[in-house]
Amino acid sequence: MSDFKNKICLLADEYQSSFESMSTYLFDNPELGGEEFLSAKCIVDMLKKHNFVVNEPYETLPTAVVASYINDPSYENYAFIAEYDALPGYGDDKCTNAHACGHNWIAATMTGCAVVLSKISKELGINVLLIGTPAEETFGAKYDMINLGSFDNVDYAFQAHLDAHSNMYVHNLAMNSIEFEFRGLASHASQAPDKGINALDAVISMFVNIGLLRQQLPPTSKVHGIVSNGGSAPNIIPDLAACQFSIREKNKASLKVLKDKIVNIANAAALSTGCTLEYKLIENPFDDSVHIDSMIKATEDNFKLYGMDNFLDKDNTLPAGSSDIGNVSYICPTIYAEIALDSPEPMMLHTEKALGLVNSKYAYDKMNSVIKAFCSTIVDISQNKKLAEKIKSEFKEKTI
Repeated sequence: MSDFKNKICLLADEYQSSFESMSTYLFDNPELGGEEFLSAKCIVDMLKKHNFVVNEPYETLPTAVVASYINDPSYENYAFIAEYDALPGYGDDKCTNAHACGHNWIAATMTGCAVVLSKISKELGINVLLIGTPAEETFGAKYDMINLGSFDNVDYAFQAHLDAHSNMYVHNLAMNSIEFEFRGLASHASQAPDKGINALDAVISMFVNIGLLRQQLPPTSKVHGIVSNGGSAPNIIPDLAACQFSIREKNKASLKVLKDKIVNIANAAALSTGCTLEYKLIENPFDDSVHIDSMIKATEDNFKLYGMDNFLDKDNTLPAGSSDIGNVSYICPTIYAEIALDSPEPMMLHTEKALGLVNSKYAYDKMNSVIKAFCSTIVDISQNKKLAEKIKSEFKEKTI
């Protein structure tokens, strides 16, 4: 296996400049979720240059990318997952799109992994996939792509993301985003307030009762919301009002319990004010992340080969967000690694300062390390039947 890993190192170094150029192009052309046409084309062009077969456009998602190398049905499928949507609200005018989450780096690094691994995939007896997933920051297209069958035959998945700490036990929270819409009866607020049914009162009731609920919630429960429609004028009793809440929990089972409590509060708000209620999911549901210890250990061991041994301990919990990579982790054994930069200041996502780091030499150095470590981990899994069986067994136990 050392011969394979030596080849990986040589290939990663040989193509590093082209992966850096790709990262720079994406950084200079930031696009919002669902609109990443230039970004997707950049990825596709790179993959086609290296003889990948690309499925484009992909189903109902014009900026999604599904590409494969070899595609022998008797081989196992190893997928790298790319993200490439940017964020709004940067620059002096706060109206500029920018890669303050480093998705330019993710896309270039994961494409780099696919290209490097493809060069030895025939010798390893594996298929290599690159799955480009739009809109992680908004509606979470991985959920849609799972439903469309993109991950049906994936045996193992890998993704890396820049962050302030190196961590492979990222505690992504399961999340639902829900809009509650209340309908009442409009009336003049001064002349005939008693004739109206105030939909805004129902929204306010929801916020008050969720505030009371919070003191009984465990620390893992997160509920945060906004008023998305509060009426049209102060002298009209609002006949339509709405609010949006994101609710998060440590896993899917706990999320269902929390969701039921929030829906009960909404029903009570409607009943107490005389309104009717409708509610719906306004984003795709995000799942928590399934951690496969044996796969994580194999990956950490390979990061150590390339000078990275600063990963957080399994039990070192950090404040968590949510990501649609969690949905993938319920489909197949998945590595989601957060990678810290060796920069003077830590990488703080979604900030202006992050823009000075996500396409820097610090980021390029870690790009090279991630490509080598991920590809080397796949060498270990694909060539060690005992390790592969252990990973699959652990995955089955944790997702039954």
